Amino acid sequence: MSTTVTGITLLKLTLTAIQVAALTPPYAVPKFASPSSPNWPSASSWDALNRSVSGKLQTLRPWAAVCYSSDPLFDPETCQTVLAGYANDTAREQVPSAVLWPNWEACGYEYGCALNYSHPQIVNDSICHQGAVPPYSVSITDAQSASAVVKWAVANRVKLTVKSTGHDFLGRSSGKGTLQVNTHTMDSLEYVPEFVPQGSSAPPVAALTMGAGAQLHNIYLFAEENNITAVLGACTTVGAPGFLQGGGHGLLAPSQGLAVEHVLELELVTADGHIRKVNAVQDPDLFWAIRGGGAGSWGIITSATFQVYPVEPISASILLVKPNTAQNLTTLVIDFIALVGKYANEWADNGIAASVIPTEAQYVLSLYWPTPLAPVSILFPFFTELLSLSSNYTILSNNTAAAMFPSVANAEIFNIAPFMDSLNMYGASNQIASRLIPHTHLSSAESAATVAEAIWAGVRIMDDAQQPGDAGLLGSIPIIFADMPARTRNMVNASAANPGIYDATWHVMFVSTWTTGMTSESNEALVTSVHDSVGPLDAMGITSSYQNEGSAFEDNWQDTFFGYKYEALSNIKRKYDPTNFFTTFAGVASVRDLPVYECYGQDGPNSSPAPVDHIDDRVLLTNHVEL
Repeated sequence: MSTTVTGITLLKLTLTAIQVAALTPPYAVPKFASPSSPNWPSASSWDALNRSVSGKLQTLRPWAAVCYSSDPLFDPETCQTVLAGYANDTAREQVPSAVLWPNWEACGYEYGCALNYSHPQIVNDSICHQGAVPPYSVSITDAQSASAVVKWAVANRVKLTVKSTGHDFLGRSSGKGTLQVNTHTMDSLEYVPEFVPQGSSAPPVAALTMGAGAQLHNIYLFAEENNITAVLGACTTVGAPGFLQGGGHGLLAPSQGLAVEHVLELELVTADGHIRKVNAVQDPDLFWAIRGGGAGSWGIITSATFQVYPVEPISASILLVKPNTAQNLTTLVIDFIALVGKYANEWADNGIAASVIPTEAQYVLSLYWPTPLAPVSILFPFFTELLSLSSNYTILSNNTAAAMFPSVANAEIFNIAPFMDSLNMYGASNQIASRLIPHTHLSSAESAATVAEAIWAGVRIMDDAQQPGDAGLLGSIPIIFADMPARTRNMVNASAANPGIYDATWHVMFVSTWTTGMTSESNEALVTSVHDSVGPLDAMGITSSYQNEGSAFEDNWQDTFFGYKYEALSNIKRKYDPTNFFTTFAGVASVRDLPVYECYGQDGPNSSPAPVDHIDDRVLLTNHVEL
């Protein structure tokens, strides 16, 4: 589906391939109340909010507080439920105070309430801190309740944090001293055979309308039941609204483009409390901005409608390759990455999505594509070349077949999603950094080799900062996703998605994971090494990143996440949110030194060793409003 926005002079003037001249215009600086400040809402004000949302306001303490013997909430029996579900994505998603990776529940080293990922158990020698867990949460059920919350929060100067599943690598699903807006139960799904956006004269198309809490797992199940195809992502713990606000890459992106290219209409509440239905003809500039312009900057999305398509079978090839341990393993892994890179553009241009998980011990290469687009024989040149290197590599398994899966949904449910879940280590802390590799840097065997060397240099930066056997260290890996929108590069300006995504063939992530027990020095070294891991690619001029899977601590985040579109996004932001109420860290119009963002200063690289003022912990423990 081709989504175009017409009649917007602003976008025509600003969407040019010129570097943004001024990345920090004079945005409004919001002044939010905090729980320890005199302007924090009174008990009667919180009670009024609770009545306006039918009693759905609740106080929050960290999920694991019941497992800390020194905490007033300590309850050994209730703790058993926490222990059983601590590393389970579904359990964490259903708990308002939990996110998928607990470093985003904390406010700096040891100022959280985590359990040990490898051996969760009752904690007797530490204190459970409120950290970045919001003190209050309200579960909204529709746009009207979202509007009531926004109006109250604006009037009382309380920052909002929106959470659906808590799958957010930038920590936007939590926030110290904020009011959480929980959309998780708004998970309705409706197939609309003939959908026309409000106010539009476009011909009707088949569509899927989903609530703000719909997550990809349930959407794929629904698509399977209704024999339809939705262009979405790979990791099914993701909530659809947050996913599309980053752009949305996945299995069908090489052939059908990003998820945002298929969005027909969005319902959201903006900072003025208005409920808006935005599409290509109603508030088209806002519709453009939301689709790829970053989560949390534009309002609270309450529903989204995507165009859907007939089902097609999916071909696949899944290889497990082991290097010859008698040779230089570093050389072999770099050469393997380069070999895959040599074929990457051809595969992408033919609609093939791929991922590579390379370690020095083994490599996992997975490829998927709609069967009608290419025969399996398109992979034969790669197979032949890999087999010719049999003295270097052993193919432990090669599962390749045309029409391996009857549909995208089937491939996701039974193959891709379980594999992605195995990588994510829910309940462990993580930091990531990423870069989008332009297709021009994979245009020859030589250029692919240069990229491979830079990727592995980034891996070595992480490895050199971490000693095997360090307490709490769980490991570091690179992940290469080759599912960028190769066939829809001409759609680069149809949405606010980072133009670097459309220029890319690869999306490379550097990931480090840890749990409790690390020393302060080891934790600082780990976080800093992840931040520095992209340095070798930066030195090649490769500086764009996909925000939803990027680092919150990017130095030049405006250009890295938004490219030349940042100026247009800034203007739209000022139009719809002149007070900058919906501000996020490293989002459009972000003012990063706000007190509400102090936890980022403690969590990031080169953080101050001095602890933040944790007076709010005491305030929250003693002054919680009884609801």
